[in-house]
Amino acid sequence: MPEEPATPILLYHKVGQPPRGARVPGQHVSARLFRRHMAYLEAQGYRSVPLVDVAMGERPLPSRPVVITFDDGYRCVYEEAYPALREYGFAATVFLVAGAVGGTNRWEQVVGDVEEPLLGARELEAMREGGIEFGSHTLSHPHLTDLSATEARSEIEGSRRRVEDLVGGACRTFAYPYGEWDARVRELVVEAGYEAACTTRRAAARATDDPFALPRISVRRYTVVPRFAYRLWRALRARP
Repeated sequence: MPEEPATPILLYHKVGQPPRGARVPGQHVSARLFRRHMAYLEAQGYRSVPLVDVAMGERPLPSRPVVITFDDGYRCVYEEAYPALREYGFAATVFLVAGAVGGTNRWEQVVGDVEEPLLGARELEAMREGGIEFGSHTLSHPHLTDLSATEARSEIEGSRRRVEDLVGGACRTFAYPYGEWDARVRELVVEAGYEAACTTRRAAARATDDPFALPRISVRRYTVVPRFAYRLWRALRARP
């Protein structure tokens, strides 16, 4: 049987050097390394595609599709990653903690992490005009599986409306905070009107995947280009 086509969905958080005291410095991919990742993708013939195209299968994909995503919506994505995306002709999806836009990473500070700024209205407008899409990562980045149905619904539905107000367009996609989800949370995401949702399960996405439980390939500070290439190769060749 022919091998089932697969699409890598890359997961980044922060681009730049970790600040002093960062609890999870591995989430900070240097701007230089991020640019090298984009250069590698471009050289290998990858073309970025919208997440919903992978999830819904409504349009044919290029021979080497890739989806680039960023969780949380840090300002450094605009300052350090966005220029490289534009240079190499890639689009991306940024999942916003909608209730914190223009502020800081409160959900990390409460567990002792350092303060880091998030994207504001000015950056969102510039990035949207440059082809960046925005999805939802809830209102406040909670552990959704620990919430009541009412609380989880408020986070999921409220964040979609907030993102749409912020960017002046549709919010079609969702990413589960901490990668935590269950059947109840998934159903709330469906009911809220999203078209796709991302997890942190490590694999490339395939047509047979649940569109509301799409896997991603996490990219970290020490994912140097040979390791980056290997992760892509391994994910694309793994059996579904």
